[in-house]
Amino acid sequence: MHHMIGTLLIGAVAGGVAGNRDRRRTVVRRLVKGGIVTKRKIQAVSAAAIAETRKLVEEARADLDRPSTEPQQ
Repeated sequence: MHHMIGTLLIGAVAGGVAGNRDRRRTVVRRLVKGGIVTKRKIQAVSAAAIAETRKLVEEARADLDRPSTEPQQ
């Protein structure tokens, strides 16, 4: 993701020299902001998935550690 932002910034600088700098800068700025928002959303979903997985593992371990009422074979 970081390499995309760098590429976009280099493109913005090169495009700015050629003209229409303000318009291109605005477009690139929106793209960068969109990338940041996307990254944050992915991190939030990922954190929620990790938390849920940890919770399931803890429940499974608790089930295994609980004494069974069924006879052992």
